[in-house]
Amino acid sequence: MGGIGKTTLARVVFRMVSNKFEGCCFLPNVREVCEKDGLIPLQQQLIKKILNESMNIQDVDEGVFVIKNRLRHKRILLVLDDVNQLDQLKKLVGKHNWFGSGSRVIITTRDKHLLRILEVDEVCEAEGLSDDEALNLLSLKAFNKDHPPKDYLELSKDVVQYTKGLPLAIEILGSFLFSRSINQWKSTLIRIKEFPECAILQALKISYDGLHETEKKIFLYIAIFFNHEGRNRVVEKLNYFGLYPDVGLEVLVDKSLIKIDDFKVWMHDLLQDVARKIIHDECPEEPGKRSILWSFEDINSVLTKNTGTEAIQCIVLKLLESKEAYWNPDSFSKMHHLKLLTIDNVQLLHEPKHLPISLRFLDWSGYPSKSLPFNFQSNELVELYMCGSCIEQLWKGAKSFEKLKIIQMNGSTNLKETPDLIRVPNLKEMVLEDCLNLREIHPSTLVHNRLTLLNLKGCVNVKTLPSKFVMESLEVLILSGCSKLKKIPEFGENMQRVLELYLGGTAITKLPTSIVHLTDLVLLNVRDCKSLTCLPSIIFNLKLLKDVNISGCSKLERLPENVGNAKSVEELDVSGTAIREVPSSIGLLKNLKVLSFTGCKGLSSFNSTSWYDLLPFSSRPKIADTMGLSSLSGLCSLTRLNLQDCNLREIPNDIGCLFSLEEIDLSENSFVCLPDSISQLFKLETMHLMNCTSLRSLPNLPINIVDICGDGCTSLETVPDLQKPNSFCKGELYLSNCCKLADNQDFIDIFLAVIRKHHQGLSRHGRYDCRSYNWRYDMIIPGSVIPKWFIHQSIGAEVNMKKPSSHLCDSFMGIAVCVVFSSLRNSLPCCHFVAKGKVMFSIDVPTVSDDLLSNHIWLFFVLPQYFKEEDIKLLNECEANELSQIGIKIETGDSRLKVKKCGFRIVYKKDIEDLNRTMAQSCNTDVIPYEDFGVKRAKQICDDYDGARPCGDGSSDDVPHGNFDSEEYFECGEEISN
Repeated sequence: MGGIGKTTLARVVFRMVSNKFEGCCFLPNVREVCEKDGLIPLQQQLIKKILNESMNIQDVDEGVFVIKNRLRHKRILLVLDDVNQLDQLKKLVGKHNWFGSGSRVIITTRDKHLLRILEVDEVCEAEGLSDDEALNLLSLKAFNKDHPPKDYLELSKDVVQYTKGLPLAIEILGSFLFSRSINQWKSTLIRIKEFPECAILQALKISYDGLHETEKKIFLYIAIFFNHEGRNRVVEKLNYFGLYPDVGLEVLVDKSLIKIDDFKVWMHDLLQDVARKIIHDECPEEPGKRSILWSFEDINSVLTKNTGTEAIQCIVLKLLESKEAYWNPDSFSKMHHLKLLTIDNVQLLHEPKHLPISLRFLDWSGYPSKSLPFNFQSNELVELYMCGSCIEQLWKGAKSFEKLKIIQMNGSTNLKETPDLIRVPNLKEMVLEDCLNLREIHPSTLVHNRLTLLNLKGCVNVKTLPSKFVMESLEVLILSGCSKLKKIPEFGENMQRVLELYLGGTAITKLPTSIVHLTDLVLLNVRDCKSLTCLPSIIFNLKLLKDVNISGCSKLERLPENVGNAKSVEELDVSGTAIREVPSSIGLLKNLKVLSFTGCKGLSSFNSTSWYDLLPFSSRPKIADTMGLSSLSGLCSLTRLNLQDCNLREIPNDIGCLFSLEEIDLSENSFVCLPDSISQLFKLETMHLMNCTSLRSLPNLPINIVDICGDGCTSLETVPDLQKPNSFCKGELYLSNCCKLADNQDFIDIFLAVIRKHHQGLSRHGRYDCRSYNWRYDMIIPGSVIPKWFIHQSIGAEVNMKKPSSHLCDSFMGIAVCVVFSSLRNSLPCCHFVAKGKVMFSIDVPTVSDDLLSNHIWLFFVLPQYFKEEDIKLLNECEANELSQIGIKIETGDSRLKVKKCGFRIVYKKDIEDLNRTMAQSCNTDVIPYEDFGVKRAKQICDDYDGARPCGDGSSDDVPHGNFDSEEYFECGEEISN
């Protein structure tokens, strides 16, 4: 039932627990959004909220693919509010394994059957308020007290009886009855009792009837048009209609008719029903005499029969699927008071001959005519949207549109020229993105004094522009993708307000020196300007410049020597350019945070001291022998450095002085080793070394390193000791196809050390905030052996417990899993942990960069935070005869993926204590760490080795099939051949 409080409960839960997840998203009003705009906006919103990045999703299936593949490792909290179709659930949440283990999805719906079909884990039915709760809520709203005054007690009980415990109705009636006399209370009750069959709607309408006329209009407009829009945008649109909404919105909030949350205005759908009924009752038999039309049936009838009247003020028709219509060409001619017209997904067989000059807001996607009606010239029109239209020329000559602020015609592929703007003095935005046949830009455009945004992105046939920009209000200029544009006009001296300049993908060979007039410029993007050969040095004299992207300018061989003058620059991307040397002044960029040289193969000549000027001045050697790497100096704020595919043969030792570095990408280079100074990068968390095929060893790594990706380092023979204090206590270690790793690499020691350190971290800090802590640890290495520490093992893709651990009654600390598999790229295993037929969690193997050349071992450890409390309780309380129902199952789903063997161990507090004790002994004696647990140093002979071993051939004739109990151990590491 609507108004029962489902959304309110969901919001409360969301706010209470959202800080325990890596990502959170609340999708309100799914039903209404789908009816208006379909599923794609919801998919985009979900992706943006969780990943903090905007994606242009083309269709629903693409959205499904992105959600499944980008969020499957994320532990998220997702709320879907007011779901009414199964397809919404299928395309937004799909199955349990769409999101990372420990994720929670909350769904509010009026249709319990949908939840049964989806096989949700638990259904909670919201109930109405009890009489006491309802009386308390009514009192709070009507009297600002917990209980009603004695004189009002019986009247209050009557109100509660007729609202049937519905919180929404109680809240609205209570707000309406605030400060009213007993007689007014009695009168209100009489009105409710007159319509017992729809008492709830009548109760809600009573509050509407008490509004002033302006407030009533605002209520109706929000209900039909502006529900769930941003507050500022609602205020702006209502102002177009002369409704002065600042006071009106406040009144509606006070009367509980609308709410404003997170700067969005929204209204309950029961109140929307009230609004629709009010409008319908204006003239039940003749929709052409109503003030607002929104249903296809009513609109189609009025416009086909030409029965519209002066009463109509707003028409909004948004269809999810395209429909043909045979509207009368003169159908708008009688609507002299029409202010708002929105039409989407309607294919007209006849072009409209008239549009009312009273229009304030016109949004007609797919408009069928070649131009606006000849006689249409409105001094009231404020916003004009005609995306995907058939227009070739918006209007001919100079026409007066005194109040017009926005013109947007994205995707109008027939548009040939922009309109004359001489008599459009207040225009602020003109967006003509992807108008593929646009060729002519009217001269009035580049001299418009009020225009703040000009967007011609993707207008591939624009070859020339007028000679000069003289636009004193312009803030954003977008010419990206104008692939035939060879010259940028000069910038006038009055263009100091320009903040962002996008010229990527154009055919320009140079930038005008008059760019110096853009003194407030913050962002410059000339990405993929393949013909650009040089940058004017004057650019780096712009004092406010923060973001410079010249990536993909493949003919650009040098940066200006004065690059260091732009001291505000925070991001500099020169990837894919032909530069061979970095100017010495770059070290002056003390605010630079992100620097990328990806694909700059000309940097291969850097020698061991070439990083001299990259360093903070305080960290430089007093004497620099050479200056092979020109100069990246003083970059004390640098957090991300990308040197992927630069053909570097050596990384200088001085890199260790980049103390702020958090992420570095050295993939696809040809160096043999990394300098020991890497260990001094105390803030470094992520290191990418993919496909460094000459790399033979890794040095000791920084103490805070989280993720190491070394896939494809085919010459790698040794890795450092990752067990030292405080090192590598969370994250990922990926070393797929590193098949030369020597036998002395004790990865099981590393893995067990990680488990121990996870526990130490939790003991010191309690429950980490999930946004800064991973609740799982992954390792992928070449190998064919499962160590005997994983006491439950089996050949194949499934293994169950056989006998209980001696620690079952102890505190549950997590689950460790080991899988031996071989696979081609994009064919990777997924592990399900099952207890008594219930999947407790599912984890996918992280993506590897190439086909696996041999057997590999996937080790991972999952902390208790991935589990629900009842799941942990199930593990701790399970009886011996139920243990066979607890285990893991590896899902392959592809013939290219072969799971050779799998094993797991449920880790309890006693296991952690044993690990800690053994490590302590090893620090004070000659005891080999973890030897008591069936793990011996691989430097011993193979017959004594129980650790995970690298690629190799072998047999496993006596490897037991089925289950292993805690007393069964391998006496040596057994390999499974390819």
